[in-house]
Amino acid sequence: MLILLSACSVAQPAQKTPLALETQLVSTQTALPAASPASFPGSPSQTPSLAFDPPAHECTDTSGSVEAFQIDRAGVELTGQIYTPPCYEEDPDLRYPTLYLLHGATETDRQWLDLGVAEAADKLISESAISPLIIIMPRELTWVALPRNPFGDALVTELLPWIESRYRTLEDRDFRALGGLSRGGNWAVRIGLLHWGMFGSIGAHSTPLFYGDLERLAGWIEVIPPSRYPRIYLDIGKDDNNLGAAQNLDKALTGLEVPHEWIINPGLHDEVYWSAHLEDYLLWYSEAWGIIK
Repeated sequence: MLILLSACSVAQPAQKTPLALETQLVSTQTALPAASPASFPGSPSQTPSLAFDPPAHECTDTSGSVEAFQIDRAGVELTGQIYTPPCYEEDPDLRYPTLYLLHGATETDRQWLDLGVAEAADKLISESAISPLIIIMPRELTWVALPRNPFGDALVTELLPWIESRYRTLEDRDFRALGGLSRGGNWAVRIGLLHWGMFGSIGAHSTPLFYGDLERLAGWIEVIPPSRYPRIYLDIGKDDNNLGAAQNLDKALTGLEVPHEWIINPGLHDEVYWSAHLEDYLLWYSEAWGIIK
């Protein structure tokens, strides 16, 4: 497991202007419809044994592939990028864990790629530090406030089934992870807890939560059996303008006795910070899946 880190005083290089506070973008009292474990194909009734079988052949490739996707379903357009690991095409019987990564406010589905997530995944996979995985990076096309914003609901009801019908995924909540940075982390917490039967891990990087969601948190947690709590990872820079809001989320989860990682690192609310911690994120998401030796 990761060791909790405390903030330390480290001089910071010049940083980009922080993204706008996410709490200024959304104000709503409406939550997405919750989902039980049985409401999605592949959601188990019990926690499975987390075993990931290595490929039958030795993969000599060192680079995965990235391709764009576009879905038009039920009047909702979904676009984004998908990373598949090295040698994905070589073994048609091998299935992979999935990681959904959500971008920040005013950014696009390219943000995680621009930060270097594909290169970080290639490196860790080639070192056998993490299992090969599929990374899905959808784009939020509109910044309208909830409940009029269809992004969260569309990810669960349209994108996830589409991915699992076209890519060789492990269709089990413990092999699905959902994470995001800044506004994307707001979505990850909201979607992951409301649809806890679908995602086994939730990562929230520099996350302030949407307006009103902190007050809704206890109600979301109340319906989840303690044995089925998702793994949760929270991290933020000590000079992030959203630090107070993130600390409130940590305190709320602690008060509700929900196990989670809480890490404060040196840094701001910017690409320099997130890029520096890409490998930390991938290692944590993959920890639940085991490591291919």
